Amino acid sequence: MKLILKIVFLLFLCNPVLGQNVKMIHKGLESDSSFYHIEKVNDNEFWAGGEYGILKKIDTLGNVSSLNFPNEGIDILKIKKVKEYVFITTANAIIYRYDIKKKTFIIKTFPEFNGKCFYDLIELKNGKLLLCGGTTEIAIAKKKIPNGFIAILDEDLNYIEVVWKNKMKFVWSLLASEHGGVSAVTFNGINTEIIKSEDLKSWEKDIKIKGLVHEITAIDNQLWYCGAKNIHFKRDGIIGNRSNGQKKLKNTGCLWSLNTVGSKIIAATQSGELLRVDKMSNEIEYIETQKTSTIYGFEIISEYKILVVGSGNTLFLMNTE
Repeated sequence: MKLILKIVFLLFLCNPVLGQNVKMIHKGLESDSSFYHIEKVNDNEFWAGGEYGILKKIDTLGNVSSLNFPNEGIDILKIKKVKEYVFITTANAIIYRYDIKKKTFIIKTFPEFNGKCFYDLIELKNGKLLLCGGTTEIAIAKKKIPNGFIAILDEDLNYIEVVWKNKMKFVWSLLASEHGGVSAVTFNGINTEIIKSEDLKSWEKDIKIKGLVHEITAIDNQLWYCGAKNIHFKRDGIIGNRSNGQKKLKNTGCLWSLNTVGSKIIAATQSGELLRVDKMSNEIEYIETQKTSTIYGFEIISEYKILVVGSGNTLFLMNTE
């Protein structure tokens, strides 16, 4: 009897480890809306947005509240803070802009982009914005002609100019360099080609990658990428960089996003796991989580603490140390 009690006591001590590392703060049913993206708005405020226009505000303690905005019920794909504004891009030619000082939203529809999604948005050194995307159905894994594009946009949402387009390629991700150049991820249904430009007029091929690259980022002056082995994004993932090449990951599904947390790279997966990646060797370590169906992204709260978003209305805080 005493032995059984000791075992129970030891299990009690061991089990809370996961609870200490992971704090679920918002969870719905698997059929509920997914959070696709999260953005830090200030030191104690994060916005998470996603399917059917779901948009929530979260603080560093995990308190969740709704945001009152002119919701059109269209999927939110990207949230980006730029100076005193927060821009929200959608799956069908609508952009919301929130003025942080005035606490007001404006909504802008772009009829010439009807049927297309604004998949990524970054700030340029000249203060303007750069958008990319393509046919809306591509973003939800349907087979359509991609009609990919890259476009310049002013912060008042009055002027938009397409600077690159290709009927047979979709543009997933953008990255601005410290020197003013831009890289973009284009995908033709089989392979990825990362293109680059210094002036947004002339574009050239930079890297060809086998597979579907979903996101690129700069880590320690090195271009890193993550994504899926092919269009079957629920199967195997990929991650890599210029120096060490590509690593394939069985049964993780697509690696949707990556960022540096502490001294390691953390990647979010279709299978609902977080991966810890060594910068030098590309060696992978799986981080234990309260597994959800899919993890799409995360934001850093402190050196090792992150706020994670995923499918089924999932939000949780996690210590990755």
